[in-house]
Amino acid sequence: MLQKSTTQKILEIFFDEPTKAHYLKEISRKALISHTSIKKPLEELVKLNLILKRHEKKGKRKFPIFEANLEHPKFRRLKKSYNLENLYESGIVEKIRDALMPRSIVLFGSYSRGEDIEDSDIDIFVESSKEEIKLKSFEDKLKRKVNML
Repeated sequence: MLQKSTTQKILEIFFDEPTKAHYLKEISRKALISHTSIKKPLEELVKLNLILKRHEKKGKRKFPIFEANLEHPKFRRLKKSYNLENLYESGIVEKIRDALMPRSIVLFGSYSRGEDIEDSDIDIFVESSKEEIKLKSFEDKLKRKVNML
């Protein structure tokens, strides 16, 4: 796999937890990048309106807090690509293909549209005459329930 840019690492945090607001230090910790290195790419994402920024007051100090702009078409488009890549990286597509030899595999629902949130499931239609396969290991990798029809 290719090395990910700081911007990609930041976006992945918001793709994985799209409804959660994040502080700068939290983003830094999750991305495993210093908070000083996170600031510029994060501000670029804010400027592009992919990430929303507001301030939260704690005592006498104000802290910036960042949230995904779920309504932005480009955010959803990037999230769709991220979701699809995660499916391939998990190995589920290859497992379905090898075990079931399907005529077609169709990803549908919120996950396919990039509109999924933390507790959304993954809906996959598989056209095959063979039996179902066990998906628990893939659900663990994807951190989502997988519904295969």
